[in-house]
Amino acid sequence: GADYSLNTKYTGKDVTVAIIDTGVAPHADLLYPENRIVGFKDFVNNRSKYYDDNGHGTHCAGILAGSGYSSKGKYRGIAPEANILSIKVLDENGNGNTSDILSTVQWIIETKEVYKTKIINFSLGAIAQYKERRDPLVKAANKAIEENLIVVAAVGNSGPMHNTILSPATSRYVISVGSLNDRGTSHFENETIAEFSSRGPTLDRVRKPDLIAPGVDIISLSNKNLSGYTALSGTSMSAPMVSGAAALLLNKNPNYTHFDIKRILLNSCSKIKASSYEQGAGVLDMRRIFSQ
Repeated sequence: GADYSLNTKYTGKDVTVAIIDTGVAPHADLLYPENRIVGFKDFVNNRSKYYDDNGHGTHCAGILAGSGYSSKGKYRGIAPEANILSIKVLDENGNGNTSDILSTVQWIIETKEVYKTKIINFSLGAIAQYKERRDPLVKAANKAIEENLIVVAAVGNSGPMHNTILSPATSRYVISVGSLNDRGTSHFENETIAEFSSRGPTLDRVRKPDLIAPGVDIISLSNKNLSGYTALSGTSMSAPMVSGAAALLLNKNPNYTHFDIKRILLNSCSKIKASSYEQGAGVLDMRRIFSQ
């Protein structure tokens, strides 16, 4: 089942998600039936028209908000009518620098009225060298939350060792997402944590991740074939599922804060056989989100 979208009336319509990544390609599933790439900012090459010379950002955008147009609905994203604000901070090799990411967060805050931005998706991170109060990425993410944005971050692919959560997912406030190895079963008890998923706790001994979502062999948009799909694995794939779920919840109640969304998501998780430093509250259970 690659269609992680739900039988829900919510689609993420009118909610803009900022994806801080490698950019976004003009894939049919983001342009049709209507173009939902509402903005693009390039901190790497300073180009004005959206593009993705790596593929990572396009893949994340599709998981979050692909319409399924090219596959007749088979590969639809979690919030298929959400808008995408793409910020390119990572180059063609997926590398970037902290100062650009800090500038990006500031730019997202400054332009949030223009683009109606409500959510930031960080499918990236840096090795956490500092405790939270000294970590520049954590401080930036926390400032975005103070500015009434919802912040979701991948924990990283440095498992199975403990103490491997990347910043800004180390922030105790951010919604930090690890990966489930979803082996196509419908029973959570048969599922396991992905080997690569980073484990907690953080340097401040905070329990992370907050929750986990599917992250192995996830089919989403290709940046090379603009009506095609490709499979990738990583906590980068898990985070946009959670960002997509947040967009759906904002359709239900546009006044939900970051902390409301975090509480609802964590309360609708199902535990698997794993420690809390591996799974947090457990697997995001889409069916339970709206029954609260």
